[in-house]
Amino acid sequence: MIDHKYVSHFKAFGFVVLRGLLTEAEAAQLRAESVEALTGGYGDQVWQGGTEAEVAAVPAYVIPTMNADTPLAASLVADDPRFWQASHYLLGGPTVPTNSAAVCYRANTRWHADMAADVQGVKFMIYLDACSPESGQLQVMPGSHLIPTKAAFWEHMSQDPDRQGLPIGWRDWPVPSYSIGTEPGDVVAFHSGLLHASAGGNLRLAWDTSYFLNPALSGTEQGEMVRDAILFTGDYSGHSYDHEKWTTWRDWVASADTDPRRTAIRRLERLGVLGVDGADVGTPHWQPRLTNPVPFFSGAPYKPRPN
Repeated sequence: MIDHKYVSHFKAFGFVVLRGLLTEAEAAQLRAESVEALTGGYGDQVWQGGTEAEVAAVPAYVIPTMNADTPLAASLVADDPRFWQASHYLLGGPTVPTNSAAVCYRANTRWHADMAADVQGVKFMIYLDACSPESGQLQVMPGSHLIPTKAAFWEHMSQDPDRQGLPIGWRDWPVPSYSIGTEPGDVVAFHSGLLHASAGGNLRLAWDTSYFLNPALSGTEQGEMVRDAILFTGDYSGHSYDHEKWTTWRDWVASADTDPRRTAIRRLERLGVLGVDGADVGTPHWQPRLTNPVPFFSGAPYKPRPN
């Protein structure tokens, strides 16, 4: 599954493509679970597109896939070794998971990194339909996760006229990107600090889960930053689905019946993630260590943190 060539590629370029990691049957089941969750959470509006203003207001619908209605999606987080063990190899040590989620993207996604540079993580993303340049396949900037090069990348990106409010399409600014076409069952694993984007498509159905390097021996500051990153990832406060039904951690923790999942739960408990009020249903209330612990670079305003 994960061997030295994948680890080396991930360290150097910030991503790997795991072709056919899921079987055809698993990919079909994951798609069905994701569609059911999104439709159950938001209704048919998920699949209806919208005007430019409507899409700008809701660029994506997202919902956790961590309960009994999404058994495969929930099991992939820690019960299945293909993801959690792979994250250990790619990041070079024990990791702690985030929740998994189904996502329906409705708009292009500008260049951004998911997490701050000093948070070491990996996201496993699966596009649940075939993805091509015409349908919004993932684009990455190889090597942009490396701290010595990140400043140079962002110096270049800051010169983009679109980011300065001038009338030019954001895709017109040249960047050394690599496009990743995928089929159902393919998995793209990329570093949380890697710059990535997608363009060219409309509705795009995907599923993802992330892992962060376990900071157990790294001190209080790093532990709090990883805790904040996990809470931020699982913060769906601004989304209008039924949080008591589509829980983030509560049902997943209560149904733990494998040793790997129980290990993951212990790590989450030690970080304090599961003790935060509201975190179990995706509406965490906590005071992050930093004002902006997990900055996005997409041009959108940073989401205010609850007190």
